[in-house]
Amino acid sequence: MRLVRALLVLAVAAGPHVLVAGSANAAAATTYYLDAANGNDNAAGTTSTTAWRSLAKVNATTFGPGDRVLLHAGQRWTGQLWPKGSGTEAQPIVIDQYGAGAKPQIDGAGQVADAVRLHNQQYWDLKNLQVTNARPLNGGSPGSNLRDLRGIGISGSTGTQLNHFHLDSVDVHDVTGEVNWIGGDTADNRTGITFKTGWDRSKNTGGIVFRGLVANPASPGRPTVLHDILVERSTVRNTSFGGITVKQYTGSTSGSVHTGWGERSSATDAAFAPHTQVVIRNNYISQADSGYAANGVYVTDTRGGLIERNVVQRAGTSGIEVYYADQVTIQRNEVYGTEPKAGGADSNGIDADNATTNVVVQQNFVHHNGDGILLCQCGRNFGSVRVRYNVIAGNTRYQLYLHSNRGTTAHVYNNTFYNDRSNNLVYGYGTSLQGTYHLWNNIFYSTRAGASLTTSSTIDYNANLYGGATLSIPSSDRRPTTGNPRFAGSITGPYGTPQSGPALDAALPLRVTAGSPAINTGIAIADNGGTDYAGGAVYNGLPDIGAFEYR
Repeated sequence: MRLVRALLVLAVAAGPHVLVAGSANAAAATTYYLDAANGNDNAAGTTSTTAWRSLAKVNATTFGPGDRVLLHAGQRWTGQLWPKGSGTEAQPIVIDQYGAGAKPQIDGAGQVADAVRLHNQQYWDLKNLQVTNARPLNGGSPGSNLRDLRGIGISGSTGTQLNHFHLDSVDVHDVTGEVNWIGGDTADNRTGITFKTGWDRSKNTGGIVFRGLVANPASPGRPTVLHDILVERSTVRNTSFGGITVKQYTGSTSGSVHTGWGERSSATDAAFAPHTQVVIRNNYISQADSGYAANGVYVTDTRGGLIERNVVQRAGTSGIEVYYADQVTIQRNEVYGTEPKAGGADSNGIDADNATTNVVVQQNFVHHNGDGILLCQCGRNFGSVRVRYNVIAGNTRYQLYLHSNRGTTAHVYNNTFYNDRSNNLVYGYGTSLQGTYHLWNNIFYSTRAGASLTTSSTIDYNANLYGGATLSIPSSDRRPTTGNPRFAGSITGPYGTPQSGPALDAALPLRVTAGSPAINTGIAIADNGGTDYAGGAVYNGLPDIGAFEYR
């Protein structure tokens, strides 16, 4: 009853957004306008001719279900945009633009932690904004301008579930976020880059960041779970640390009570409190001009996620990485140009990392990175992933990097691995090969003779095709096929752009043609996903080898 009274008092204080007691219907929603050139904060704000002027006016207002806040196209505001209030599932609050021209810009100028912020709120749609948050270097040494900064920061510390955060057609660029790594060696610290900061302090900065937080680390209470996260049709450029990040609090810093919400000690860990229904699709992420950029997409602490049809270009460490996650599908993305940056050791296209279960990596075009696919379930003794119907080509170090603990399982089948730049096709070493790996129905093709295919008692090769230059075929392969796969052509580009989206068709030259030894020589796999790289049904007759079913 006390909560009901508090909500009614808040509704009355907010003016026009009054909830009628005993009724589920809200008062009529209102549209507000913001004009940096001709607005007036003393005006009504409810028409384009009576628009407000400042972010401060918006930030001081509590909006209600269905309200819209429209920013004049082509204009720029400096500071932080943090409107208050929450919508409902039927009536989310919308921030958008009005008028013709470029998307309105919010520039945090490196003076605010989040240029656009939502905290302890829910049911919001953010559309057609341009956001930046760069602190000037001002003659300092490289990295001295990096701080705890984000372009768009969405978080909660209510100890409840907060719902519906939809971002559509936002452009986030040039965020000078500090680089904090979970582990590593502090001897490698340098200006702006810090190692061994632990889970909560690490990987919090960059373009778009969703986080569960706590109000009091010494008394954390219950976890805050974000549900229904959607980022689509957006661009993220040159943001350090990450491009798009989803993360949960766990209590890892000194003086904090350890909760374990953001970590998994087992596949059934009851303390694990993942965010749910996370969708990241149809975005373009490029870190080409940032030397402090790491992950393009970093989805952690998530149960039920979909990462699809994104272009990730020139990221550092990992193009797309999942970590402490369950039931996440990564599909139909193009990831290329990943390279070591910001002190990171890796440079992979896609990584199913520590304590990930039921992850599916399918129908992706992963090319010209350092590593193609990394399976790094290396911090816990559990994990499961399926890697199927992908084209992995032209990576400089390893096309497939195996690096997992005992108790983890990886099924890698019906992929086409094309190697023309490395001495390694499949690579792993020592204790990092303790996971169980099933490598079936893959084409391993190399223009370089002797490219390695690591063998181990834990690696199950079966029914793979080995072609190109002379390769040492694993003796454990029970049904090996050798010969020219008869590809239709060579991969030449052009590759994905913000306008084109992922250039998945650029991989079609690696289809096999008539007479290929890959046709009808594979083994049937029960969980084959139903379609090949190109979207054709499988199987067409007997199973084929590689990412394309011959037709």
